[in-house]
Amino acid sequence: MATPPVSPPPPPPSHASVSPSTVKWTCKATRLRLWATRPPGAERLVVNVDPDTGKANGPHKKKLRTYLGIVARDKVNVTYETWKEVPAAQKDLIWEDIQVC
Repeated sequence: MATPPVSPPPPPPSHASVSPSTVKWTCKATRLRLWATRPPGAERLVVNVDPDTGKANGPHKKKLRTYLGIVARDKVNVTYETWKEVPAAQKDLIWEDIQVC
């Protein structure tokens, strides 16, 4: 006894016919390649940091924050509950990576 042929699945609905509240937006992976791999001699993006508060100022402050988050996720093991638990040697390597950019 043969099974009947299966019809192809219906095409996915277009976003135009779906209300904006039901569309799930997902984040795409980013590495901020402009910061990590800038050509030799290229101008660096300037971000001013207030030494008293440690907060960044300027038009590129969001990019810096994103880049630092990417570096932290890539370089720090998730088993550490706080930044104070991360070994100093690992922090030094992360700081060197940040200074290169």
